[in-house]
Amino acid sequence: MSDAPDRDQRKAMLRVHKERQRAAAEAALPLSKADLAALIDHLDAEVSDVGCDDSLQLSTQFLTKRGLDVERVTGWLRESGGHCDCEVLANVEEQWEGRR
Repeated sequence: MSDAPDRDQRKAMLRVHKERQRAAAEAALPLSKADLAALIDHLDAEVSDVGCDDSLQLSTQFLTKRGLDVERVTGWLRESGGHCDCEVLANVEEQWEGRR
């Protein structure tokens, strides 16, 4: 008989690990999940109307209107693959869509 965890135990351990990763990622967010969802919705509408100028101009405007820490959030967006508004939609949204 083996001491190795059986399949159900491995699945349970993986679930716990993923939950801890999700919680850590959410704790590191520089804005609320609601604000992140609103930013993505805003960018979705604006980028489709005016396009992307390869900057975070639309994101910065949104964050400023909300009174959020622009430097902190845009730094986090860049670290998450969002170097411009359309990349926020392509990369950041993809990472967080299942966590909304």
